[in-house]
Amino acid sequence: MKTFSERLKYAMTQANLTQRQLAQATGASPAAVSQYLSGKNTPNADRMKVLADATGVSVNFLMGFENAPDQVAVKGLSDVKITFVKACRCLQKSEDSVRKLMVAGCEFGRALPGTGGKLNYIFFPGKFREFVGPERFDTFFGVNV
Repeated sequence: MKTFSERLKYAMTQANLTQRQLAQATGASPAAVSQYLSGKNTPNADRMKVLADATGVSVNFLMGFENAPDQVAVKGLSDVKITFVKACRCLQKSEDSVRKLMVAGCEFGRALPGTGGKLNYIFFPGKFREFVGPERFDTFFGVNV
Protein backbone atom coordinates (compact mmCIF):
# COMPACT_ATOMS: atom_id res chain seq x y z
CA MET A 1 0.00 0.00 0.00
CA LYS A 2 1.83 3.01 -1.30
CA THR A 3 -0.78 5.77 -1.28
CA PHE A 4 -2.89 7.37 1.41
CA SER A 5 -6.06 6.33 -0.43
CA GLU A 6 -4.96 2.66 -0.45
CA ARG A 7 -4.17 2.76 3.26
CA LEU A 8 -7.49 4.47 4.06
CA LYS A 9 -9.42 1.87 2.01
CA TYR A 10 -7.57 -0.89 3.85
CA ALA A 11 -8.34 0.67 7.25
CA MET A 12 -12.01 1.06 6.31
CA THR A 13 -12.21 -2.57 5.23
CA GLN A 14 -10.66 -3.75 8.49
CA ALA A 15 -13.10 -1.60 10.45
CA ASN A 16 -16.06 -2.70 8.31
CA LEU A 17 -16.91 0.95 7.59
CA THR A 18 -18.65 2.27 4.51
CA GLN A 19 -17.85 5.70 3.05
CA ARG A 20 -21.04 7.05 4.55
CA GLN A 21 -20.27 5.64 8.00
CA LEU A 22 -16.75 7.05 7.87
CA ALA A 23 -18.12 10.47 6.94
CA GLN A 24 -20.57 10.32 9.86
CA ALA A 25 -17.89 9.15 12.30
CA THR A 26 -15.44 11.88 11.33
CA GLY A 27 -17.67 14.82 10.54
CA ALA A 28 -16.27 14.93 7.00
CA SER A 29 -18.60 15.36 4.10
CA PRO A 30 -19.28 12.30 1.95
CA ALA A 31 -17.68 14.19 -0.95
CA ALA A 32 -14.47 14.73 1.07
CA VAL A 33 -14.27 11.02 1.96
CA SER A 34 -14.82 10.16 -1.70
CA GLN A 35 -11.97 12.46 -2.70
CA TYR A 36 -9.66 10.91 -0.09
CA LEU A 37 -10.47 7.44 -1.41
CA SER A 38 -9.98 8.44 -5.04
CA GLY A 39 -6.65 10.09 -4.25
CA LYS A 40 -7.82 13.54 -5.41
CA ASN A 41 -7.28 15.06 -1.96
CA THR A 42 -5.33 14.28 1.19
CA PRO A 43 -6.64 15.44 4.58
CA ASN A 44 -4.85 17.89 6.84
CA ALA A 45 -3.21 16.67 10.07
CA ASP A 46 -6.29 17.22 12.24
CA ARG A 47 -8.58 15.34 9.85
CA MET A 48 -5.96 12.59 9.49
CA LYS A 49 -6.10 12.02 13.27
CA VAL A 50 -9.90 11.82 13.19
CA LEU A 51 -9.79 9.34 10.28
CA ALA A 52 -7.23 7.20 12.12
CA ASP A 53 -9.35 7.17 15.28
CA ALA A 54 -12.52 6.29 13.36
CA THR A 55 -10.89 3.37 11.55
CA GLY A 56 -8.88 2.05 14.47
CA VAL A 57 -5.42 2.55 12.95
CA SER A 58 -2.59 4.95 13.72
CA VAL A 59 -1.91 8.24 11.98
CA ASN A 60 1.54 6.85 11.14
CA PHE A 61 -0.09 3.97 9.28
CA LEU A 62 -2.33 6.29 7.26
CA MET A 63 0.63 8.50 6.43
CA GLY A 64 2.70 5.52 5.31
CA PHE A 65 5.28 5.66 8.10
CA GLU A 66 4.46 2.20 9.43
CA ASN A 67 3.09 -1.09 8.15
CA ALA A 68 -0.41 -2.37 8.68
CA PRO A 69 -1.12 -3.27 12.31
CA ASP A 70 -0.33 -6.89 13.16
CA GLN A 71 -3.82 -7.66 14.41
CA VAL A 72 -5.33 -7.17 10.95
CA ALA A 73 -2.94 -9.71 9.43
CA VAL A 74 -4.79 -12.70 10.94
CA LYS A 75 -6.19 -14.78 8.10
CA GLY A 76 -9.93 -14.36 7.76
CA LEU A 77 -10.12 -11.47 10.22
CA SER A 78 -11.29 -8.97 7.61
CA ASP A 79 -14.21 -11.30 6.80
CA VAL A 80 -15.53 -11.24 10.38
CA LYS A 81 -18.73 -9.24 10.68
CA ILE A 82 -19.27 -8.25 14.29
CA THR A 83 -22.83 -7.31 15.10
CA PHE A 84 -23.77 -5.61 18.34
CA VAL A 85 -25.55 -8.72 19.64
CA LYS A 86 -22.61 -10.98 18.75
CA ALA A 87 -20.20 -8.58 20.42
CA CYS A 88 -22.26 -8.65 23.63
CA ARG A 89 -22.31 -12.45 23.59
CA CYS A 90 -18.59 -12.69 22.91
CA LEU A 91 -17.85 -10.20 25.70
CA GLN A 92 -20.36 -11.97 27.97
CA LYS A 93 -21.81 -8.57 28.88
CA SER A 94 -25.31 -7.13 28.77
CA GLU A 95 -26.34 -5.01 25.81
CA ASP A 96 -26.76 -2.02 28.10
CA SER A 97 -23.23 -2.29 29.52
CA VAL A 98 -21.69 -2.65 26.04
CA ARG A 99 -23.78 0.26 24.78
CA LYS A 100 -22.52 2.47 27.64
CA LEU A 101 -18.93 1.40 27.02
CA MET A 102 -19.12 2.24 23.32
CA VAL A 103 -20.86 5.58 23.86
CA ALA A 104 -18.22 6.54 26.43
CA GLY A 105 -15.51 5.59 23.94
CA CYS A 106 -13.52 2.41 23.63
CA GLU A 107 -10.65 1.25 21.47
CA PHE A 108 -12.44 -1.65 19.77
CA GLY A 109 -15.34 0.22 18.20
CA ARG A 110 -17.45 3.33 17.85
CA ALA A 111 -21.06 4.35 18.45
CA LEU A 112 -22.08 6.45 15.43
CA PRO A 113 -25.21 8.54 15.00
CA GLY A 114 -27.79 6.74 12.92
CA THR A 115 -31.26 7.59 11.68
CA GLY A 116 -34.11 8.50 14.00
CA GLY A 117 -31.79 9.35 16.88
CA LYS A 118 -30.55 5.76 17.11
CA LEU A 119 -26.91 4.75 17.27
CA ASN A 120 -25.05 2.41 14.95
CA TYR A 121 -22.27 0.36 16.50
CA ILE A 122 -19.11 -0.26 14.48
CA PHE A 123 -16.50 -2.78 15.63
CA PHE A 124 -12.86 -2.97 14.58
CA PRO A 125 -12.16 -6.73 14.28
CA GLY A 126 -8.44 -6.51 15.08
CA LYS A 127 -8.92 -4.31 18.12
CA PHE A 128 -11.93 -6.33 19.30
CA ARG A 129 -9.91 -9.55 18.98
CA GLU A 130 -7.12 -8.00 21.02
CA PHE A 131 -9.59 -6.82 23.67
CA VAL A 132 -11.41 -10.13 24.20
CA GLY A 133 -8.36 -12.29 23.61
CA PRO A 134 -7.41 -14.17 20.45
CA GLU A 135 -8.53 -17.60 21.68
CA ARG A 136 -12.03 -16.49 22.69
CA PHE A 137 -12.45 -14.33 19.58
CA ASP A 138 -11.21 -16.99 17.14
CA THR A 139 -13.41 -19.67 18.70
CA PHE A 140 -16.50 -17.46 18.89
CA PHE A 141 -16.25 -16.08 15.35
CA GLY A 142 -14.75 -19.20 13.75
CA VAL A 143 -11.51 -17.58 12.63
CA ASN A 144 -8.89 -20.02 11.41
CA VAL A 145 -5.43 -18.79 12.33
